[in-house]
Amino acid sequence: MQITSGRTRHRLLSAAGALALSAATLLCGSGAAGAAETAETSSTSVQSATLGWTCIGPSYNRKLAFTVASTGVPAGSTWTFSVSRTSYQGLQVFSDSGYVPSASGTAQSVNLSAPSGIPAGVTVTLQPVYYLLPTSGYNTLTLSGHGGSVSVAVSASNRPC
Repeated sequence: MQITSGRTRHRLLSAAGALALSAATLLCGSGAAGAAETAETSSTSVQSATLGWTCIGPSYNRKLAFTVASTGVPAGSTWTFSVSRTSYQGLQVFSDSGYVPSASGTAQSVNLSAPSGIPAGVTVTLQPVYYLLPTSGYNTLTLSGHGGSVSVAVSASNRPC
């Protein structure tokens, strides 16, 4: 088979290079493969987590929750759950996974961490509780840290779930 298009040839070479780098990284966690992985990560700003939000629970009692979808979160990664309107009691965030333990915090924020990391392909669901649902205006709930930031505005009359 002969490749006549320069563009097609470039795509095939790029794909082959990416596969070779992935194989080298899996076979050898240090040395040249480790350096190549670091160079690729720093030049392309690869995130190893995607933050989002979802609704959980049965249809008659839906609750807001945040998600951390992992493509390989390193050990010691951290997140902060915060609110724009202070709660009357300490906030809590319940986790559905041991990778990110449930935590309690102040009336304004909760610090979360992944002490041993999160393996690729795992999605952790984090459900905040004891946050204020104002009758006027909004309370903005934010999860920020490894992977970026995601926010949801809630009020007594406007709940996303």
